[in-house]
Amino acid sequence: MALGDGIRRNIAHVDPTERVLLRDAMVQLNQRFFSGSRTDSPAAGGVSWWFKQDEIHRATHVHRGPGFIPWHREIVNRLEALLRQINPQLSLHYWDWTQDPRNIPDANLGGGTTGNLDLFTTAFMGYGGTASASLGEPWLSAGYYVPGTPNDREVTDNPADPCADVFRDINGSPLAADRISKADGTGILDQADFADMRVKMENAHDDMHGFVNMGGAHISFRDPFVFFLHSNLDRIYARWQTDPAHPTRLAPGTVYGTESGDAELNSFIEPWSTGVSEAFGTTHYTRPWCAPEHQGEPHDYKHASVVVPPCYDTNFNISVRAEVVNPGAPPVINFNDIPSGDTAARAASLRVYGCGAATINVKPGFGPAAPFSVLFPASGQVVLPHENALFVEARIWFAYTAGVADVAVPDGSVTLQCIASGQEFIFTLKANSIVRPRVAVMLALDQSGSMNDLAGTSGDLRINVLKSATTAFVDVIKANNGVGLIRFDTDAYPVEDATYPGLAMTRILSNEAFDPGRLLARNSVSLHATNINGWTSIGDGLQLARTLVAAVPAADYEHKAIILFTDGIETADVSIASVASSIDNRTFAIGLGNELQVNTASLHTLTQGTGGYLKLTGTLSADINDYFLTTKYFLQILSGVTNDQIVLDPDGYIAPGTTVTIPFTLNETDIDATVVLLTDYPVVNMIIETPGGEIIQPSNVAGLGISYSAINATRNYRFTLPVAFAGGNHIGEWKAILKVDANDYKKYAASLDRLAKQRQSFLTHGARYSVLVNTYSNLKMRATLTQNSFEPGATLTLRSILTEYDIPVDHRATVFADVMRPDRTHFKQSLNEAEPGVFDASFPALLPGIYHCRIAAGGATLRGKAFTREITLDGAVYRGGDAPSTPTRPDDQLPTTGETGGFANVPTGIDKVVEIITHCCRFNSRLLWGVLILLVIIVVLILRR
Repeated sequence: MALGDGIRRNIAHVDPTERVLLRDAMVQLNQRFFSGSRTDSPAAGGVSWWFKQDEIHRATHVHRGPGFIPWHREIVNRLEALLRQINPQLSLHYWDWTQDPRNIPDANLGGGTTGNLDLFTTAFMGYGGTASASLGEPWLSAGYYVPGTPNDREVTDNPADPCADVFRDINGSPLAADRISKADGTGILDQADFADMRVKMENAHDDMHGFVNMGGAHISFRDPFVFFLHSNLDRIYARWQTDPAHPTRLAPGTVYGTESGDAELNSFIEPWSTGVSEAFGTTHYTRPWCAPEHQGEPHDYKHASVVVPPCYDTNFNISVRAEVVNPGAPPVINFNDIPSGDTAARAASLRVYGCGAATINVKPGFGPAAPFSVLFPASGQVVLPHENALFVEARIWFAYTAGVADVAVPDGSVTLQCIASGQEFIFTLKANSIVRPRVAVMLALDQSGSMNDLAGTSGDLRINVLKSATTAFVDVIKANNGVGLIRFDTDAYPVEDATYPGLAMTRILSNEAFDPGRLLARNSVSLHATNINGWTSIGDGLQLARTLVAAVPAADYEHKAIILFTDGIETADVSIASVASSIDNRTFAIGLGNELQVNTASLHTLTQGTGGYLKLTGTLSADINDYFLTTKYFLQILSGVTNDQIVLDPDGYIAPGTTVTIPFTLNETDIDATVVLLTDYPVVNMIIETPGGEIIQPSNVAGLGISYSAINATRNYRFTLPVAFAGGNHIGEWKAILKVDANDYKKYAASLDRLAKQRQSFLTHGARYSVLVNTYSNLKMRATLTQNSFEPGATLTLRSILTEYDIPVDHRATVFADVMRPDRTHFKQSLNEAEPGVFDASFPALLPGIYHCRIAAGGATLRGKAFTREITLDGAVYRGGDAPSTPTRPDDQLPTTGETGGFANVPTGIDKVVEIITHCCRFNSRLLWGVLILLVIIVVLILRR
């Protein structure tokens, strides 16, 4: 006899240690509580798990009718489920009515010895004498009753209140064995029809309640021994059901024999169905099945959970039965609104009840036909072992690959079998395809005066960093998406502005480099590099971007997003805070600078509130990690708005005569892939090698349906999977292979200034590169970074959610974050799987500055193939971070050159001083401008001397 095997046995035959575990779990039942308060109306809350059983039986019990036996099976099953929440190894064993519980012979006394056993001692069930007396220990200490309480539930009629006492007395004798089964056919088990059997069963049950007297029907369920009595009632019923000569007793439609049509047996079983029951002329509301939790599971007395016998050691045979979970008759598996080209997964779900193993499979010859298919398990078969639970759920996953949008898809079907029960279930498969979601992206780009300043120590101007990054964004954005652009400084300018023109929302029609929409967008970005001017009104830029995006017809694009780029703090209204509530599109922001040079708190709050995020570059240097940073931020955000997944994005140097091979993994969940090569000089070529060894290169892309683009220093391949090679397999390790073109290298080396640092780096290390691999995939990672403050010491929380075909990636992945602190030191932070497919971790941000967090996931798909995903998110803390300043628009007569209103020919260092003063000191804005004017006058006087 194995503890934890899920079989209910004679309580006297289990090991004494198991009886102790069962007793201790029953004690715990009165120390765990349902939600709510005792004063809640109409259903009291705060009831213990134990006294909930008394409430249920007192208010809704079923006696003297056909529901008597199955109703009590339900309450026994549910009590066992609660016990297993405390200790999963336990089963609710039974007291054999033919034995005196005070003196059971041949009982298991432990250590291999047997003898007589008394269940009614303080070691197990408490008092068991012939005079009515309190239960005593262990139930007194467990709070099963509280002597002298003024709130006796008999007085208050409130199930959350304790009892003042629980009595028990034993008089009479056990049931004669022949009452259960007799040779003359008059025993319980001998009855052919349920109607006759249940009358004899209830009579015997009543006699045993008289023998071990626990009070009347309205109070007997305060005594823990009542469940051993009722477990035995259910055992006898299970033995009657499993008689191999009567297989109809296991079927819902025939188990109740001549009473099968009875109204009670065809009604909901309460209170577990709705929580609302009518009994004794009153309505009773029972939580948690009624409001406010609404956890009712509507089912009648013919549901498998009621009909299928639990596991008893005296059952004639093992029986199981399956019930369909999917809705509909016949059940339907719906693939609604699947984007063209995507594959979606949906499950056929069965709950298997009973005490044996079961096999569920797709019936041979009755599987799904294209465009539907079996996804997982690939064999179409699930083997379910018996578990310590009322049921085990089986899921077989089916896939639908969407074809041309809006073309009708004929219904499909699939038949599943439960081998053990002989049941078959026919499922209808329904699907429709839609256009893959298109995204309208509005770029709101800063053109205030400081965009002409150097970008940190990188050696490049800020405007050139922006131009390079935004151009890459435009070059890589996929066909059918839209891009628009507006510019802002002291004000935001309409797209048709004569001086500062932008770009109205423009559809990218193809993936070709010279797509007309792409050329317009590229030209608009190029124009942004002129006419740098003015102060910084970020709110103006956001407000105009939102207005333009909102005006785009919903029929043209399924999603809309705003990407804001700024290199400074607000120095003119309208403020971010004043427009934040009106920004209702997903918004991303890139701040070129450190946490003090950008409105970090305001932008972080704004973007988080719309489902986007803020990226901060920090102070850019000439280091290779910084060189592509802004471009990679734009491309990561592009992946976010178009629902692509980032596979990897390594950086490095490549010299002439060397080959750099960058492996990456694609699998069966991936629909298409984009491989982007960024370099500082256009001297590097890239080819792609498939897992089968085939080569993708510019000369053969046309014949494979692959698009290739080479513009300036950017190269990219886009291809739908699988690629049309003979093998057609795309699962496994791919390679991006980089080589320097020797002639191009010599040409660019000769063209560089011989004294420039760039030339020395170029000759010493070679070209800088960054490779980004994105995939549009059915395996998705979403990640967020939140923080509870912007002051040093704040807690930063990382959260990652992994799904495959919208199914949680359940314990098939690991996730970690490589966190770079503000001092550029690194640490690795593991994210724990808090629930299936959901990973999170928190850490303190003690140093002021930016925390770059590269979140990386790796694991296996449903079919066991490898995958990787990554994304970088930023957090920042700084002194004064929780008290952001509010900008005030400066006087229109002030000069308009310089990010913070600086003047022509004034060193940019003054701009920086003003930024820090504005952001950190938070003086009255008019006083600040006065200080600024005074500083400028002093400088001018000095220069004139």
